[in-house]
Amino acid sequence: MSIKIGWDSAEQQIVRLEFQRGWTWDTLNKAIQRADDLIISVPHTVHLIIDIRNAGGLPGDFMTRAGDIFAQGDARPNEGKKVVVGAGPLIRAAYSGFLAVYGHKLQSRPFHFASSLDEARDMVE
Repeated sequence: MSIKIGWDSAEQQIVRLEFQRGWTWDTLNKAIQRADDLIISVPHTVHLIIDIRNAGGLPGDFMTRAGDIFAQGDARPNEGKKVVVGAGPLIRAAYSGFLAVYGHKLQSRPFHFASSLDEARDMVE
């Protein structure tokens, strides 16, 4: 799988999704389901760190497909912060656009941005 999913620590308080070059929308959907399974497997708050530093380029249909993902699903009761590591200006600008369209879904579940894994971990502590 070109998206690695797992606990970031033994305390099971952070799930990390680590994108690798060659990921597909199908692998992303499976990764989201796996992350959801991990989150609901424990009773305490679980944060997500989404590491896209090695993801490669964005697919051509990124805006449409990412919008579809934002529009679906509800937060898990114990879902904490979501921090994206390595998002460049294009992804941050796209997120601003998504806020304008899907703000009602994203306001209660916003994404935060970090430039390093350590910074992301600090943000969720």
